[in-house]
Amino acid sequence: MKWSERALQRVKPIYNQILNMPFNTELSNGTLPKEKFIFYLAQDAYYLLEFGRTLSAISGRMQNADWVMAFAGFSTGAIFAERNLHESYFVEFGLASDVQPTPSTLLYTSYILSQAAYANIEIAVAAVLPCFWIYKAVGDHIFAQQNGSRNPYKRWIDMYAGVEFAAAVEKAIDITDELAAQANAVTQQKMLDAFEMATRLEWMFWNSAYKLEKWKI
Repeated sequence: MKWSERALQRVKPIYNQILNMPFNTELSNGTLPKEKFIFYLAQDAYYLLEFGRTLSAISGRMQNADWVMAFAGFSTGAIFAERNLHESYFVEFGLASDVQPTPSTLLYTSYILSQAAYANIEIAVAAVLPCFWIYKAVGDHIFAQQNGSRNPYKRWIDMYAGVEFAAAVEKAIDITDELAAQANAVTQQKMLDAFEMATRLEWMFWNSAYKLEKWKI
């Protein structure tokens, strides 16, 4: 069994909760309140910029030239997605460009940035994989539920169910599997732990948007 297969098996209960959480079910059927989608977009823009920085840091630590280029490309793609949000949804909804992160968003971005800076490269890569893989899986699941183009969130759904994003996800999975294959059992276990933690943080990110999370003090 590949490492990625073990990882997905381990987080299956969390993944199922992500699919069935109110934010994603209401997004899928088009009933998600607009204010919650707008709140999510602002946090996602902040997250994507930090995710891009994380991927760039990982790229700089890679030894394999192909992987250096792959993660540099992932970083560029994340920042490009953040720019697209600003140029489309941010303009459409009149959102401020200076986004303040919620506690959950800050926790998630701080976690992946710290892994990129201090953890073994194998663990750092495992920590960012859920943002590729879980997001793609959720996008595909929601896309499959669509019966037409009346969903007001169709543009977002189409973006994460697209061919280009799918190719990046497959590349990220392949690289993680290759790193795991070269790692010892202890490192593989730490990779699984990081993958599970980041998957939990994915759930927290969506849940915080649905609850319009604020700092309490």
